[in-house]
Amino acid sequence: MKILFITHDASRSGAPMMLLFLMQWLRKHVPDISFDMLYVHGGVMEPEFNGLCDEVFYIKNKVNKPLSLAGRIKRKLGFETKKVSVYEQLAKRPYHVIYANTGVSVSHGVRIKEKGTSARLIAHIHELEIILKTLVPNFNGQVRDVDHFIAVSEQVKANLLTGYQIDPNKISVVYGCALEKPVANKTDTVTKKSSFIVGASGLSYWRKGNDVFLQVARYLFKHYPELDVAFIWVGNEFRDKPVIDNDIKKMGLQHKVRFVGELEDPTETFRSFDVLLLPSREDPFPLVCIELAHLRKPIICFEGASGSAEVVKQGGGKVVPYLDIEAMAEAIVSYYNNAENLKQDGINASNLFKAFTPENICPILFEVINETLKH
Repeated sequence: MKILFITHDASRSGAPMMLLFLMQWLRKHVPDISFDMLYVHGGVMEPEFNGLCDEVFYIKNKVNKPLSLAGRIKRKLGFETKKVSVYEQLAKRPYHVIYANTGVSVSHGVRIKEKGTSARLIAHIHELEIILKTLVPNFNGQVRDVDHFIAVSEQVKANLLTGYQIDPNKISVVYGCALEKPVANKTDTVTKKSSFIVGASGLSYWRKGNDVFLQVARYLFKHYPELDVAFIWVGNEFRDKPVIDNDIKKMGLQHKVRFVGELEDPTETFRSFDVLLLPSREDPFPLVCIELAHLRKPIICFEGASGSAEVVKQGGGKVVPYLDIEAMAEAIVSYYNNAENLKQDGINASNLFKAFTPENICPILFEVINETLKH
């Protein structure tokens, strides 16, 4: 079997991490398989991806350069060689499957199919309604060329059904996965100033709710100033760092809230958390929930905002009304005041998410690939 994987980037974030886990599993368990990678954009994980692939390709915006004298003469005489696009190159290769790892990357798989390949196109959808509408406004015109969809949660599947009228038989729900790290006692590597740490993680922008994170912190310290609590956010602050720093300063939270940036290995910081706050407005199935659940940390999230709520509501944390900042803060206070409940919900979260590891999830993804080839 020969597969072309397409990734929208190689950042150390959910969808690329899931793809890396799958590729690592395939290399280990299906040694006769062959696969290449097409990057829409690159990123810090390129070396890890490239070490697994047979070949890699890039889609880059080329800058048009002035032709040389010889080039101008050739064009005038009609001898100029036509440039072959990366899509045409890839369409000529004997791929059995084109695996677009996000909704954002589906269009590139469609363009390869339009060049004449007989490969089956699988779309692994990690996006919900708003992201698809804003980043892929023509997604509705692309779905007809997709042979099968993988949705990372039931919520993602529901959006595909209602928003794009996709045949339910063409959608498989496969939750995400993360490497399981050993559970350790709370460390002192991050802070010794607070006895209770509220953690969050992700790229700092509107979808992940970094502004909501600050509002929750402000509410908590306004109504419960006596609590010994710190708020820590792990993740790239992107272009919003000056805005975030300014908000923290104006809200008087300089000594209570910290954005520590992207960490190559955030495990020790995650271990220091007491609870994971998920203030996202839209988050299909964030891998950080799996990582923190594996470390026995309860999760607090919004109803209707995350596929993780499908699991958390079974007892691994608290699901509060959408964007209800007060309810989210009160959930933190509840855990702060009840150590036994904190411990038990952490154990519950670990049990609920324990199956979401690469060794359990990747075989399911490979089975979907094989089944798609049969139809």
